[in-house]
This record gives sequence, structure tokens and C-alpha cells, in this order.
Amino acid sequence: MTKSLGISYKRIDQYLTALRHKSAARNIYNQPETSNERLEFLGDAILDSVVAEYLFSKYPKCEEGELTQIKSRIVSRTNLNRMAAEMGIDVLVETDTQATHARGSISGNALEALFGAVFLDLGYPKTRKTILMLLTKFVDLDKIEDQEADFKSRLFEEAHRTKADLKFVTRARESENGTKSFVAEVFLKGEKIGQGSGSSKKKAEQRASEQGFKKVNSHRD
Repeated sequence: MTKSLGISYKRIDQYLTALRHKSAARNIYNQPETSNERLEFLGDAILDSVVAEYLFSKYPKCEEGELTQIKSRIVSRTNLNRMAAEMGIDVLVETDTQATHARGSISGNALEALFGAVFLDLGYPKTRKTILMLLTKFVDLDKIEDQEADFKSRLFEEAHRTKADLKFVTRARESENGTKSFVAEVFLKGEKIGQGSGSSKKKAEQRASEQGFKKVNSHRD
């Protein structure tokens, strides 16, 4: 496991704890306080910090909203579960038999706990290096950014299905330091259903589409 993290450990006990789900701590060891939940809490905070710093440096022209959305996709439970499965963490996590149905989510939580273990064992610089290495290896940032485009196509499909007019109004705006960004509004049957901003027209319309698509579907429920 430590090879997958690219580290040489000093204290193996931290990593063993990181791989111990609360069901095992409670039902096998009868020591609920020895689960990986505290390490998960710590690792989650460190992961958030490292990813935020990474995106801040990688995308100097992105606004706060754009950076937040990209970060939320990287640290999402779905993405962490996928990374953990590719690293083989899912078969290493210690659980009792009652918890096997949730193993996918459990492994993503364990990955965060492992980040907490690395921090306690080797310090922040090494933890940061480990997380960045894993991002490079397992995360396709271009694909994560393009996930937003799906909302626009789905919104067009919805408009076509209901034979409704769908229209985008997009305008450019320039900040005091000369940086250009875009604001997009999307209208369905003449009613504004979403608004978004971004460093490009495409991104602004994608974010407006996401908001609009969610609004349309909330009315349907």
C-alpha cells in the first residue's frame, strides 16, 4: 500500500488504522475509537488544502466559482472511490461482513484516512507530494472540466423533448486588471432558468446550463 502512495513509512500503525473501518473497530476489536474516522477527518482537510493550492497555481485566470467547481469534482466521493479502487485500497480495508455492501464508499474514505496517516507519520510536505503524485497519475483534469458540458447537451435534449425554445444570452465583462470573463444566462420558453460565469463563453454557458438543468428537473419532481 505504501508503494502506491510513493512513501517509506516510519510508523506502520497509522496506516493500519487508516484501513480499519468503524465496523471492524466496533464488531471485531470492540474498540470503536480505533477506527479510521479521525484520520479520515484529518486527511479530508489536508486533501482540500492541497487541491485548492494546486488549482490556484494551475489556473491563474479562473475565478473562485470555477476553481470551487473543479475542486469539488476532484475531491468528490465518486472520484475518491474510483481512485481507491484503482490503487487496490478496496481489497485492503478491514471491515466486518455487514459492511461489505458499502465497500466502494468505504475505500474512498480510507484513502482520505491514509492521507491523514501520511501527514502524522511524515509531515505536510511529504503528504502534499503524495497527493500531487496521485492527482497526476489518477485524475484527468481535462475530463473533469468537460463534465460540465454534459449539462448543456442534456438541457438541449430536454428542450427538444418538450418542444420548448431554449436560448442563451452571453456577454463579456472585463475586470479592473484587464482580465476578461463571461456571464451567460439561459432561457427556456422565455423564462430565465440559469446563470453562470467563466473564463470563456463555453464555460459560462456550461455553468448556466447546469443550474438550468437542475431547476427544470426540480420542477418535474
